[in-house]
Amino acid sequence: MLKYWFLGGVAATLAFFLTPLVATWAARLGAVDEPNERRVHAGRIPSLGGLAVLIAFLGALALGLIIDRLAISVFWGQTLPWVWLLGGALVVTACGTVDDIWPLGPLPKLAFQLVGGAMVVAGGFGITVVTNPLTGGSIALGWLGIPFTLLWVVGITNAFNLIDGLDGLAAGVALIAGGTLFVISLAAGRLEVALLAVTLAGALAGFLYHNFNPASVFLGDSGSLLLGYLLSVLSIQASQKGATAVVIVVPILALGLPIMDTLLTMLRRLLGALRVVRWDGERNAYRFLVGRASVFRPDRQHIHHRLLAMGLTQRHAVLLLYGVCIGLGVLAFLAVRARGSDFALLIGLVALATYLGIRKLAYQEVEVLRRGTLLPLFELPMLSRRGFHALVDAGFVAAAYAGSVLIANGPSLEAGARMRLAYSLLLVVAVKLGTFFLAGVYERAYRYTNAADMIAVGKALLLAQGASTLTVAVLYGLPHPAVVMLMLDFYLSATLVMGARLSFKILEVMARAPAGQEARPVLIYGAGLTGTALLRELNQNPDLGYKVVGFLDDRPALSGCRVNGVPVLGGSDALARILDNHTIWEIVIASPDIGAERVAGVAAACRARAIKLRRFRMALEEVETATLLEDEASPPVRRATGS
Repeated sequence: MLKYWFLGGVAATLAFFLTPLVATWAARLGAVDEPNERRVHAGRIPSLGGLAVLIAFLGALALGLIIDRLAISVFWGQTLPWVWLLGGALVVTACGTVDDIWPLGPLPKLAFQLVGGAMVVAGGFGITVVTNPLTGGSIALGWLGIPFTLLWVVGITNAFNLIDGLDGLAAGVALIAGGTLFVISLAAGRLEVALLAVTLAGALAGFLYHNFNPASVFLGDSGSLLLGYLLSVLSIQASQKGATAVVIVVPILALGLPIMDTLLTMLRRLLGALRVVRWDGERNAYRFLVGRASVFRPDRQHIHHRLLAMGLTQRHAVLLLYGVCIGLGVLAFLAVRARGSDFALLIGLVALATYLGIRKLAYQEVEVLRRGTLLPLFELPMLSRRGFHALVDAGFVAAAYAGSVLIANGPSLEAGARMRLAYSLLLVVAVKLGTFFLAGVYERAYRYTNAADMIAVGKALLLAQGASTLTVAVLYGLPHPAVVMLMLDFYLSATLVMGARLSFKILEVMARAPAGQEARPVLIYGAGLTGTALLRELNQNPDLGYKVVGFLDDRPALSGCRVNGVPVLGGSDALARILDNHTIWEIVIASPDIGAERVAGVAAACRARAIKLRRFRMALEEVETATLLEDEASPPVRRATGS
């Protein structure tokens, strides 16, 4: 163990003394980070810190190989592969250095990264077989191993480039990842990986002294690309069980934070630039709505930026992310030991923590349902055509019937049973669709489905189930067990057919006011029929910009209950307390049965707090047809204007 401490200490010492010299040299060359709208630092900070890390890393390795015979014996016979790796590190570092001085475009940088990835493959580090963590078996990738390796190397390299946004963040994350890989490689008996990992971690520890907030030098692209490149290879080598078999979950967990930030960045930018088709009835044409966000446009919405927006300081945000990386490193080590149900539990915990973390960061781009992004699709004329509805139902009916037969009888059917399933499937689809047509299901619009429509569709489903069951039983006989199959068939078909018709209502309920529009909190007085009608109107028209906070109702039985998902906060006697505890901009009187005395009390409370008071009425107005015809027939009157 002493040799590992020696290598790490030598690398840390070299990086500690070299970093100020490199920073001075970078300032003379003009390799400095200027403050702008995307940067969080205030002054001009020299970069090229990656050169100090690389020199310390290579210097410590060279010294260790000279004076430590054990280190020589570890690398003896494996010199050529590691030369390829270190050569690739020089290539990506040179690319980053040039980019720090003279900014390069994304394509030249990608080309250099692909060259580095090709050198990884040439050195024999390509991933050709991965281990299934649940079964322990091997999955051969074949020729896919080459693009898989290139994707992994280039992806991790860019991931560290993306998270290099706060003082000490990328260097600290790489330090923790290096320490994690050191422990994992020791446990796996990969001594050469352990030597490289501890040397890299030592170099980062010496550099981090100058890079932690307030930083006097930055890694720059020369450093972030170097760290991503080295860790991408060390992560897959540390957990190898054989020559090329890799438990792929272990490196994913060890490098979890940069991977998570990269995937989340790609997802939210894609969703932000999502194209939505809307039918323009006036122009009788499709109109494309394109999000403002660009997939390749840099922004200040990375995980560390969101933490700063939540009120954390740079130091606190970086320390919090350090803690996340340490937790993921512990999980990566446990994943090496876990098997079967323990591994599944581990993955479940990681998935749950990831989901909760994304929810806490409050990214609006990933809330597709909450933003109502999919609602314009229901305006397409195709969705109102009966033929399209029948085609969708045919797919649902076929899937439900085939699924119920396979579940009831098992997936392995004899050849004769498969033929009967195919013929009876066509018959079931034809009979059920015919029943739907006769029952008038396709005379009802998807978008405006209500309770009466659902009852009618439910009756049609029962009739269709009976007709199809009788027809199949007479011609082919029912498969065994018939009762289970029939129950599953009805349940699945009803869920799919009725769920499709309720989809617009579900999406509409989940949607909130459009992004960028401030919804005005409103209180509805009266939770009866008129009040719920007003609630539906406001929910179905988010462009009005209202958000219903709750109902005000004088019936004691409704106090504390929810009406259409909105709470009844109390009666008019509790209005002062309600207004003090909730932010209310407007109150709308919806019930026509509220007495004048109570309306006057509500008006007084609104005046005292500068809250608008409105009254909602539903009315039918008669149109004078004779007057309307006269107005349309009379020629337009020209009016003279003058000064």
